This record gives sequence, structure tokens and C-alpha cells, in this order.
Amino acid sequence: LDHPAIPKVYDYFSAGLDGSAAAGDAAEGAPPTWFLVQAFAPGRSLRQMIGDRGRLDNAKAEVLLRQLLAVLDYLHSRHPPVIHRDIHPGNVIVGADGRASLVDFGAIQDRLRGDKGGSTTIGTFGFVPMEQLVGKARPASDLYALGMTMLVALSHREPEELPYDEGASKVRVDEAVPGLAPGIRRAISGMVEPLVGQRPQSAAEALALLDRPALPAPREAKTRVVAPAEAPPSAIWRTIGALAIGGGLLAAGAIYILFFDAFSETELVRISILWVAPVAFGFGVRWGERSPLATGFLWSGVAVFLLILFIYGIFPSL
Repeated sequence: LDHPAIPKVYDYFSAGLDGSAAAGDAAEGAPPTWFLVQAFAPGRSLRQMIGDRGRLDNAKAEVLLRQLLAVLDYLHSRHPPVIHRDIHPGNVIVGADGRASLVDFGAIQDRLRGDKGGSTTIGTFGFVPMEQLVGKARPASDLYALGMTMLVALSHREPEELPYDEGASKVRVDEAVPGLAPGIRRAISGMVEPLVGQRPQSAAEALALLDRPALPAPREAKTRVVAPAEAPPSAIWRTIGALAIGGGLLAAGAIYILFFDAFSETELVRISILWVAPVAFGFGVRWGERSPLATGFLWSGVAVFLLILFIYGIFPSL
């Protein structure tokens, strides 16, 4: 492995618990203990920072998350993929310059061993996803461990102390770390999905969640002052119809009350058209919803025609 965030491995060896050579222990039936000789990574672990009550703000958390995702992208893109299997706050070292290193590759797994995920559960309680517990670690398992590591560092709570949605068996990220930046919340929430199929399947996918632009905030509705609506046409025509009816009835009253003695019977019959026409027009306008004016004239014409038939039917001499 050759990455600036991974301390260089110089050598490895095995020995018994008392420091004796592994071969001697193996002869006595005791399994050997393996050791890695790596370059020293200066700085403090996230576990130490949590113990000192050191807080990560959104800016520092995003920088740290990007660095560690870049390390996982490097590991998982090896052929075969290299899976760390034991990411937790104690294995993340942050230097004085803010650069992060991933250490303790003792639990490392690759496909060269042909174990197809391994038959032994390796990892730290609270940071191990379900598929790794049953010996089926994969790249997405490291993403889960990193997501939980970030939550512990941000919230200063151990995994068992984080708020969980009992129905989904998932950490409630918003409640665990209020005020988290949208991109960080989106990435971590995806990484700690309990079901491996719902998690990002690569570090690149997790970075895409981190970088995905937030949806634009809904625009505030502008208040528009609306002028009072004019009276609808139907109301206007009803008024005109009422005036026409009223005018016609007033004309009839004037003719038959005021001028009754001034006209002969024949003249009274003839001038009755003066009030019948406006009354019929008024009723037509009020009842004609689609074309009140045309309906008014139609009713007026029909009324006059019927009046003429009535007059000449009774008074043929007219």
C-alpha cells in the first residue's frame, strides 16, 4: 500500500506471548501473535480528541470525512479490493496540520486469501455492520464503520448511546448531531444504513452524496394586492332586467290609472304593447344566462307577437 494517509509498512513478524519465536510456540500448540512494523503517524487519535472534549465543527468534519473517504477509495480500488474491517475513532490519527491517517491494518482483508469475506468476525463493537458480523465484510462495511466513527466524533456519544429509530434500526442522525451541514448529514446518513444494499457501495458514491447540491429553498410567495372584482355580468343583466320589468309595470300603471279616461278602449288595447314589450324583455334578460340581451329581445318579440294575435283574435276590427 502506498498512500500518504496510510503509514508505510516496513516489516511484519510473529512471536509468542512471552516474546519467544513463533515457531517454538507453534510446536507447543499455541497460536503465534503477528506484529506489523509501520511508520509513526504523529498526532492524536479521534478517540483522544473525544476524551478531551474536542469538538468538530462542520468545516473540520467535512475535511476529515473527505480525507478518510479518499483513503477508502484508494483501498477499495486495489486489485483485489483491500477492506480495513476495523475503522473506529482510535484508528484515525489527526496531525497538527489537520491531515488524517488511517492506522492499525491488523484486521485487513483482501481477496488473495480466498476467504470470500472471511469466516471470523473482526472489528470493534458498535462500528461493525450486520454483514461483517456474519463474516461477509465488503467495501460498504468500511463505509458503515467510517460513518459511525464520524457520528461518535461529532456527538461525543458511543454507538450504543446514539438515538436509534427502533422501526428502522438506524441512527437518527439529525437528533444525534443537530445543526449538521446538509451534505455531511446526507453522506453519513447513507453510510450508516443498516442494510448493506441501501448504503453507498463505494467511497466515490459517498462523496457524491456529500457533494450533491441541496434542493433550492422554496421561494416566499409574494403578496399581490388584488383590486375588488367588478360585479359579474349576470348581476348586471339581472339589474337591467329588473329595471325593464319595473319600467314596463310603471308604464302599465300610468296608462291604466292616470290616462284611462283619456284613451278609448281600442287605443288602450293598442298601446298595451308599450308595457308588454319591456316587461317581457326584462324577464328574458334575467333568465338568459348565456346571452341575456338576445334572450331579452327574443322574449320581447314573442310577447309582442302573441299580444298582436290576441288583440286581432278578440278585436278583428282593429
